[in-house]
Amino acid sequence: MQELPINTDTINKSIDIIDESTKETRKELDKISAKGIHKLSELFWASPIGIKADVYIQERPYKLKKALEEMQVKYDLIPVEYQVEPSSYIALKGVNELNYCLEQDYIREMFQNILIADMDSRKQNKVLPAYIEIVKQLSIEDALFLKNFRNVKTTFFALMLINYDIAPNPIGKELIISKDKIIKLNNIVVDNLERLNIIKIYDNKFLADTQQYDIGFKLVQEKYITSGPFQIALSYQKSLLMITDFGKNFIDICLS
Repeated sequence: MQELPINTDTINKSIDIIDESTKETRKELDKISAKGIHKLSELFWASPIGIKADVYIQERPYKLKKALEEMQVKYDLIPVEYQVEPSSYIALKGVNELNYCLEQDYIREMFQNILIADMDSRKQNKVLPAYIEIVKQLSIEDALFLKNFRNVKTTFFALMLINYDIAPNPIGKELIISKDKIIKLNNIVVDNLERLNIIKIYDNKFLADTQQYDIGFKLVQEKYITSGPFQIALSYQKSLLMITDFGKNFIDICLS
């Protein structure tokens, strides 16, 4: 078994530097007594967020070691002939960002996947530096939503705007992932992923296979029948969600 070609000594030194910098910053803050700053510093480190920061600093080396062990398992699955050295920018930047999201499972996994893909010659040229910046801008909800599109061949999905006709008022959008899986969209998640050019919403376009909408709408009606009074007057507008080429590659690399 080959060792992961990321130098753990270098990572540990970086963590030591960060730790020492944090300690020195705290010392300097403690020296400043004017204008109540010293008291503010004491209050911060005694607060729940300050305690959490201390715990995080102490646990970080252990958690990073565990994350690297998880990466080693994935690295070992790459056939030896495709194992390559990571590019310096992706390795350094990726590990640095990984270091700050060790408690966020889905985000941590995405950084790990970027780093592993960059050590696989079959994927390395598809690992864009921009992906690191994008993952930094994702919430766990964003990552969970994108997981729906792993290993899916199509890039176009039936999207329905559900209306409650008595008002009439829109009550949300439902996305048909497959014939038996429909999810309610979170507008903030959709806006963020559209802003990052991972998905696009087309309100005035729809799939040629309109039967998907009919089947999906029946499932939506059943859901509202069991959860509220909306079954009396529901209707829907057909629209479309598309995974962009950029987004598809992002999902293939970061959520593989």
